[in-house]
Amino acid sequence: MPASLNKTKRRIQSVEATQKLTKAMGMIAAVKLRKCQDVFQSGYDYEEKLRNLMAELFLHDSELGSHYGKPNENGKGCLYIVVTSNLGLCASYNSEIYRFIRERVKPTEGDTVAIVGQKGKSFYEHNPLPGIKLVEDFATLSTNVEDEDVIVAAQKIRDLFNQGVYSRIYLVYTKYINTITFKPYRFQLLPVQMPHYEAPKDESYCPPIFEPDARTMIHRLMPHYLTAMLHHRLNEAHLSEQASRRAAMDNANDNADELLDKLTIEYNKARQAAITSEITEVVAGARAQQ
Repeated sequence: MPASLNKTKRRIQSVEATQKLTKAMGMIAAVKLRKCQDVFQSGYDYEEKLRNLMAELFLHDSELGSHYGKPNENGKGCLYIVVTSNLGLCASYNSEIYRFIRERVKPTEGDTVAIVGQKGKSFYEHNPLPGIKLVEDFATLSTNVEDEDVIVAAQKIRDLFNQGVYSRIYLVYTKYINTITFKPYRFQLLPVQMPHYEAPKDESYCPPIFEPDARTMIHRLMPHYLTAMLHHRLNEAHLSEQASRRAAMDNANDNADELLDKLTIEYNKARQAAITSEITEVVAGARAQQ
């Protein structure tokens, strides 16, 4: 068999072997995606109700808001907690986050970045951000959320803000829109970023009475609020990662099918040419003996 036929055949076998892997990874990602969707949806209502409750507490605080509602005046820049993946093969999931950070973090204002996820840590070890300080304050966090780690991280975020270390603390993660659309998003953890909320203006509305008072309730609920916000968004980032990985594997399978079709046609043409050449040689030899 000619060398070109052997080469094409080896390429076909290589593509088929790779496609088996991408199909298996695509199936695994699809299963994980469904589980992540269930987890994300189960926490959505709780997160929304807690945000609305905090908004109402801030609205009825007679002392015009806790210090949790305004930036630290003496804080040195902002802290960006950046959520990346632990595993690869998830298309542009991580690269979009890197671009988002590059566009928004300002070294001239003393901003600090804390990376969550092994891929982000590895990337910034080889591609440091000019003038940006990287810290390991949240090294135990990951998109594979563990409740204890989230509680500890939420407490650390509250302590850093109470100590006036940073003016604002953000969580940068990938927001899930649908199974093929997700984009980087910056969520402000502290000071508290409240949804738009207005008390009803009709005559039947009776303002709630908070016991002991709205300010005390804000401070008591803050650990639960930060834990819930952090937990929900880490789940959302994990959901986006699995959706991105499944889409990447689907694209890889489609590309493999297309490449196999081209290689099969190329192989058949080369094989037909080899057969034709052999027939021609046999005929020419037979004529030479006449």
